[in-house]
Amino acid sequence: MDNKMRKLVNKKGQMTIFVIIAIVIVAILIILFVFRKNVEKPIDFNEGSNSVPFVEGCARDSAKEALDLMLPQGGFVNPKNYISYNHINITYLCENVGYFEPCVNQHPVFLNEIRDEIYDYSYNDIDECFLSFKDEMESKNKQVEIGEMNLSYELAPNRVKIKIDRNMKITDGDKISNLNNFEVEIMHPVYELANVANEIASQEAKYCYFEYVGYMLTYPQFTIAENTLSDSTKIYSIKDNKSGKELNIATRGCAIPAGI
Repeated sequence: MDNKMRKLVNKKGQMTIFVIIAIVIVAILIILFVFRKNVEKPIDFNEGSNSVPFVEGCARDSAKEALDLMLPQGGFVNPKNYISYNHINITYLCENVGYFEPCVNQHPVFLNEIRDEIYDYSYNDIDECFLSFKDEMESKNKQVEIGEMNLSYELAPNRVKIKIDRNMKITDGDKISNLNNFEVEIMHPVYELANVANEIASQEAKYCYFEYVGYMLTYPQFTIAENTLSDSTKIYSIKDNKSGKELNIATRGCAIPAGI
C-alpha cells in the first residue's frame, strides 16, 4: 500500500473515532439532562443550620397579618372596650365614662398586651406550618419527629423578634438532622407606635389634652391626627412615616355634659 492510501485510511479512522466520541458526548448530555429533571427537590431546610424557610416564612406572615388587623383597632385583634369610628372598632386606651374628670389609663402594660395578642393570633398558624412541613417530608419517605412548641415574641425598636423553641428530628435513610430554636425577625414600627400611644394616654390622663402638633415637630417621623367626636371621645391616628403603618386609639376624659 503506497503512502497515499495509508494517509486516506488514517484519515477515515480518525473521522470514525471523532464520530464515536461525539456520539458518546451527546449520549452523556442526554442522560444528565434526564437525570436532572427527575432528581427529587432538596429538603426545605438549610444543611447544618436551624433554618426551615417554609416555617420561618409562615411565622413572619402570621405576625404581619396579626399586626395589620390589630393596629387600626387600637392594638387588639378583638377589641372589648371600643368605639366604632369609620366602620372600625377602636379601643379606648384611656377612658372616663363620666364627666369632668380626666380619663383613666385602661392599658398600663400596652406593649405586653400587643405582644400577647400577636402570640394568641399566630400560635395555631405556626403550629400548622410545622405539621404541614412534617407532612411534606413524610410524603418524600422521610421520617419527622416534632416536639412541643414554645413560642415567644419581643417588641423591639423597629422590629418584632420571634423565637420558636421546638425540637424537630428529620431522618432520611441513614442521615439524621436535628433542628430547634428557630429565630425570626420582621421589620415593623409597632414598638414606636405603641410608645407614642402610651404618651398620648399619659398626657390625656394628666392634662385632658395632648399637644400632638408640638410632638410631631419634636418627632417628625410620626404624623398624628386627632378627631373629637360629639361625646368627647378623641380618636388619635398615629402614623409611622417611613413604613406607612398606622395605629388608631381612642380616649375620653374631662367630658362636659351637653348644655353646659
